[in-house]
Amino acid sequence: MGPQPPDGLRRALHRARAVVLLTALLAGCASSPPPSAQSIGLAGTWRGRMSSPMGNAPLILTIAEDGTFQGLLFVEPKYKEVRGAITVLSPSNIRYEGNDGNGRVTLREERGERVLRFVRDGGGGGAELVPAK
Repeated sequence: MGPQPPDGLRRALHRARAVVLLTALLAGCASSPPPSAQSIGLAGTWRGRMSSPMGNAPLILTIAEDGTFQGLLFVEPKYKEVRGAITVLSPSNIRYEGNDGNGRVTLREERGERVLRFVRDGGGGGAELVPAK
């Protein structure tokens, strides 16, 4: 076995390795983009029904790649505009803020079709949509 470096130099080398490792880890975390409406498959046009304490009605909704959405809700005898934004915190933690309230969003596969649900905070309605064809 060859000569060993002095204790002070050995500690300095360990610290330098730790700093290099920490820098590499932080750079790796910073370089991965956050999930978006586009990256998890929300962008596009959706159709379905929206329910509220006043009943339920047909809804068509378009979600942009940046998560903003706008749509029309047909509440007889007229249309009501629906708009807002979806924030993807993680693929399993998606939130929305809109002119009709705030809540969580889920996307799941059901019978071979994607189903998008908006669930209001505190209950009291929401929406269930599928991709428009």
